[in-house]
Amino acid sequence: MLKNYIKISFRNLRRNRLSSVINILGLAIGLACALLLYLYIQDEYSYDNYHQDQDQIFRLESSDRGKTSVHFPAFVGSLLQNNYTQVATTARLGYFWGAVSLTVGKKTIDEKKLWYADASLFDILHHKPLVGNLKKALTQPNTIVLTRTLSNKLFGTPKIALGKAVKLFNESYQVTAVIEDTPENGHLEATAFVSMSSLKKTSPSSLSNKNNYIFPTYVKLKKGASPKSIEQTLVSLFESNMDKNYNLNKTIQLQMHLVPVKDIHLFSKAKAGSDYARRGDLSLVYIFISIAALIVLIACINYMNLATARATERAKEVGIRKVVGSHRSHLIQQFFIESFLMASLAMLICLSLVEIFLPAFNQLAKKSLAIAYYNPITLGSFAVGIIIVSLLSGVYPALVLSAFKPYLVLKGKFSRSRQGHSLRKALVVFQFSISLVMIICTALVYRQMQYVRQKSLGFDKEQMYVVSLWGLKEGVQHKTLRSEFLNHTGVQRVAFTSEGMQGMNSVMNLMIEQPDGSKKEVKALNSRITSNFIPGMGIRLLKGRNFGETYEKSAIVNETLVKVQGWKEPLGKVINGKRVIGVVQDFHNESLHKAVPPMVLFQNEDNNSKNALPYVFLKLQPKNMQRTIAHIKSVWARNSSWGKFDGLFIDQYFAKYYRADQRQGKVFLIFSLLTIFIACLGLFGLATFNAWQRSKEVGIRKVLGASIPQILKLLSSGFARLMLIASVIAFPLAYFLMRQWLQNFAYKTGIHWSIFVAAAVALLLITLLVVGLQSMRVARINPVQVLKDE
Repeated sequence: MLKNYIKISFRNLRRNRLSSVINILGLAIGLACALLLYLYIQDEYSYDNYHQDQDQIFRLESSDRGKTSVHFPAFVGSLLQNNYTQVATTARLGYFWGAVSLTVGKKTIDEKKLWYADASLFDILHHKPLVGNLKKALTQPNTIVLTRTLSNKLFGTPKIALGKAVKLFNESYQVTAVIEDTPENGHLEATAFVSMSSLKKTSPSSLSNKNNYIFPTYVKLKKGASPKSIEQTLVSLFESNMDKNYNLNKTIQLQMHLVPVKDIHLFSKAKAGSDYARRGDLSLVYIFISIAALIVLIACINYMNLATARATERAKEVGIRKVVGSHRSHLIQQFFIESFLMASLAMLICLSLVEIFLPAFNQLAKKSLAIAYYNPITLGSFAVGIIIVSLLSGVYPALVLSAFKPYLVLKGKFSRSRQGHSLRKALVVFQFSISLVMIICTALVYRQMQYVRQKSLGFDKEQMYVVSLWGLKEGVQHKTLRSEFLNHTGVQRVAFTSEGMQGMNSVMNLMIEQPDGSKKEVKALNSRITSNFIPGMGIRLLKGRNFGETYEKSAIVNETLVKVQGWKEPLGKVINGKRVIGVVQDFHNESLHKAVPPMVLFQNEDNNSKNALPYVFLKLQPKNMQRTIAHIKSVWARNSSWGKFDGLFIDQYFAKYYRADQRQGKVFLIFSLLTIFIACLGLFGLATFNAWQRSKEVGIRKVLGASIPQILKLLSSGFARLMLIASVIAFPLAYFLMRQWLQNFAYKTGIHWSIFVAAAVALLLITLLVVGLQSMRVARINPVQVLKDE
C-alpha cells in the first residue's frame, strides 16, 4: 500500500510539473531561511552551557535606579565567601584597559582582552588546560596564563611557553599554564589571565579602595543552594561594609542579583559593552524566530493554495477511488504522503542552499555556524521539520480533497467550494500582509539609520580623531603634547578630556547649593577638561564664558542639567563647591539610543600629572590625513611608556554603536526580499491556474468584443483588491512594530505615511507584474482554441 502511495505521488509530481516546482522551490527557500535562522538562534541560546555545574555558577550584578552594573569593589568576593555558607567559592576579574604590549626577547606584540583574575576563576568557569596546573597557575604574583593563540604568537607552541617569562608593563611574568582559546559561545572573551595578586604591586589602591568599582565577581554556590537566600541580605551586608560617605548618600536604591552564567549573554540587564563580554541581542533573537516561522508558513500557504485550487482536476480521481473502495482515511494518507514527499525533496534542496549561503550568513551575523550532520539530534530535527512542514501544508488539502462526494463528482455536478475560494483569498491576503509589513519595517530601519548618521551631535565631528593617552611616560605634560601635535599643518585643533568616546561612565552624585544654604543632590555625568576643549571640539557656548588658561574653581553645565533643575539663571549656581560660569549646548558622546544626560564639565586641576586627562581629540585637515595620522602616532610613540596606539575617527566610534541596528536592517532587507519572492512564486502558480481555468470565459468575452486591456483588468483586479485589503491589515501592524522598535532610540525619525504608501505601491506593482504576465498569455489566446469543443 505504501509503495503504491509513493508511486502515485511521484506520478502526480511529474504530471503537474509547474505547481510541483513552485511548491518545492518555495518550501526549499523557506526551509533554508528557517534553518539559517535556527542555527543562529540555537547558537545564541547555547552560550556558557559548557561549564561544569553551570546551574551553580552566577555573576553578581547590582542595579541602582534603573542602571545595572557588574563592577564591584575588591572586597565583595571575600564578603560573600566569609558570610554565606551556601557559597562554594568566588572569583574576581579586573579588565586591562585597551591594548597592552607583551614582550618576549626581541618580539613585542600588542594584545587586547587581558584580565586580572583570582586563582579560583578556573574552579568556577571551565577552561581546557593544554599545559600547566590551573589550580596553582595564578596563586603567585607575576604569573600569567596564556591562551593557545597568544602562546603561539609569542613562543610557537604551548609546551615551549610553559615556564617562560613575558614582559608586561616593564615587569616580568612567568607563564604557569596555557589554556585552549575561550569558546566562541562563552560570554567571557580573553587572551590571557594575570594573577590578581600582581595588582598589589602595580596598583595597590585598586584592591584596597572600597570606592573602586572595577571588579566583576563570579560566585559558585554549593549544590542545591538558592541564590535568592543570598540576595535577600546581601545589600545590607554590603552597605554595612562601605565607608561613611556611602551611607550618607540617601539617594542610592541598591539591589543585588546573582545572574546565572548561562543567562549573561542574552538576559543580563547590564549595558552591553560595559562588562566587556560577548553579549547578544534578545530582541534580534525574537525577530529571527518570528521571521523563520512566517517564511515557512508562507511557503506552506503556497502549497495549500495550489493544492486546493487544483481540486477540480483531482475530483474525478477521488471519486473513482471512493467507488472502488477507498476509505477517506486512505485518501488522507495518500495526500499526506504527497506533501511529505514534497517536503523531503524541499529539505534536500534546502540543505544545499544552506551550505552555499552559510558563509555569507556567518559574515553577516559574525558567527561560525555549521551543521553537525552526524549528530543524531540534528538528523532528528530534520525529520521533525519535514513532518511539521508536511502537516502544515498537507493536512488542509488532504481533508478538502478527501471529502468530495463520488456521486456528485462522477455525474459532473461537482463545483468549487465558495468557502475554499474564500480561504485561498484569505491566505493570499495573509501573505501580502506579511510581505508588506517586512517592506515597511525595512524602509523605516534604513530611514532611522540615515537619520542618526545625519543628526548633529552638538560638536564638530568631521575629521575629528580621538587618541587614548593611557600609558604616558612619567612627567609628560599636556601642554607639551599639544604643541607637538600642532607641530604639523594637518592638525588644526587639540582638546584634552578625561572621557573618550566609549561613553562617559563617570557618574557622580553632585551637591548643588540652594539659596537657603541647604544642598540638593543630583546625579550627573562629569568630565574633566582643559580650557581648549570647548573651542577645540566646536561645542557651542550658549551662556557665560569658557574656562581661563589658569585653573579656577568653576564648572560649566549643559542644557539638560539646566532644564532638569528648572533654572532660569544657571550662572552663579554652585555645584560641588564650584561656581557655574557657563552653559554649553547638549552634545553626544554615546549613541542616539540614549538621551543626552545632565552633564557637568570641570576644569582639570593639574595639567602636568601623568594620565590626568587620558584622551585627546584632534581636528584634522581633510588633505593628506594618512601623513597627519602618522605624525600623531610618532608623537604618541615618543611620549608613551606602554600600550598600543589606539586612535579612531569619531565617525568610526559612532558606527560601532549602530552595528546591531544595521545588521537588523540587513536581515530585514534580505528576508523581506525572500518573503516577497516566495509569496510571488505562489502568486505566479495561483495566477497561472486561475487564468487557464477562466480561459473559456476569456474566449467568450473576446468573441463578444473584449479587448486585451479589459481582459487583463478582469484577471488582475481580484488580486489588486486583495492587495488593498492586505494594506489595511499591514499598515497598523507595521506602525505598531516600528513604534516599538524606535523606542530604543531617544532621537528618532518620524513614521511618515509616504513610506506606507510607497511600500504598498511597490508590492502592488510586483503583484500586477506577476499576475499580468500570466494573464497576458491567456488574453492573447485565439478564442477558437478554447471554444472548439463547446
